[in-house]
Amino acid sequence: MIKLNTFIWKIFWILLIVLSAYYLYSAINYRFFNEGLGPTFWNKQFWFVSHLITAVLPLILGPFQFWVWFRNRYIKLHRLLGKLYIMGCLLGGLTAIYLGITQPYDGSIIPTLLLATLWLFMTSAAWLTVKQKNILAHRLFMIRSYTLTLAFVFLRILSDLVYEHNFLAFIDNQDVRDATYEWMSWVIPILVVELYISWIPSIKKNKRKITSS
Repeated sequence: MIKLNTFIWKIFWILLIVLSAYYLYSAINYRFFNEGLGPTFWNKQFWFVSHLITAVLPLILGPFQFWVWFRNRYIKLHRLLGKLYIMGCLLGGLTAIYLGITQPYDGSIIPTLLLATLWLFMTSAAWLTVKQKNILAHRLFMIRSYTLTLAFVFLRILSDLVYEHNFLAFIDNQDVRDATYEWMSWVIPILVVELYISWIPSIKKNKRKITSS
């Protein structure tokens, strides 16, 4: 059973890394080469580049931080990469807030700002808890933080489903459809994570208490 779980987790991480690499390439190619920044985005060129550079850092470093073998064997490097991860998230979140406020798509403003704010909060909480040596809370907040780091991957997957496979086709208005899958790109993943790391363990814990009483 343990070997099966380990195998499943390996497949999960490999799939996640492959999807992240593919959609990162697609996003860079679309924004900087196909569509371009354009005249309406020219004054945001610095912010787009800054967000890309800073947000890519935690995206790449995340798997190393969750890799138990690497963490146990190279603890000093783990801590250094952790600091770089937190720095990338904080700077990426701040640039995302600016881009969210100044973007021309009204339906995208609120989900972008809430995503960036939650990303900043979860990452800051991960940093504060590790400073307090609360390792369990630190790991849980890191899981939440990295889930939000991956929001752009989920966004691209949903975008492909919407425009190539008629997902959400029952929504006629394109602006509403776009806003809907932007919300879904981070709300659903963070809810799934909470279900796995918080809600189900709480239910099992309470069930054990009831059984033993």
